[in-house]
Amino acid sequence: MKISIALLFLTAILMNSMPLQAQGDQERETKDRHRKEMSEKIKTSKIAFITEQVELTPEEAEKFWPVYNEMEAKKEDITHNLMNRFRGKEERPEPTDDEALEIMKQRLTLEENLLDLKAEYQEKFLDILSPVKVLKLYEAEDKFRRQLMERFRGREKAPDAKGVAPPHRGRARNN
Repeated sequence: MKISIALLFLTAILMNSMPLQAQGDQERETKDRHRKEMSEKIKTSKIAFITEQVELTPEEAEKFWPVYNEMEAKKEDITHNLMNRFRGKEERPEPTDDEALEIMKQRLTLEENLLDLKAEYQEKFLDILSPVKVLKLYEAEDKFRRQLMERFRGREKAPDAKGVAPPHRGRARNN
């Protein structure tokens, strides 16, 4: 009799936890979908922003964007490796001195790879664009990144294609 009650109790617990697991999976899928949608919106805004800031002609854009996207994919791979190396740090015990030195060495190698990639693609960009336009590209990337960070901090709205963020609609500050 006690075993039957225990089994019934255990079954009830398991049955109640199943919807929670399904709900957790659904929430995770929703978050992943939202993250992908945001990423696509950011990429689209970045393309419009850079195209306008650099003043790409249709002919330049046709040659430039495939090369730029190729570079971005490679850069994402490198930075993904860099970020993964330090993600979940709170779950790991503090490294030993030898481990810390190895981590620093790996990080420096990844950063060097990123710099090498930038140098490689600068040459490719110069085959497509004038030096002035390549410089404008770098400035546009920096400006877009700053505006995006401002947006995520809640200070500004998303940058529009012209690179000018709409005014903040919050309360006015008293100086």
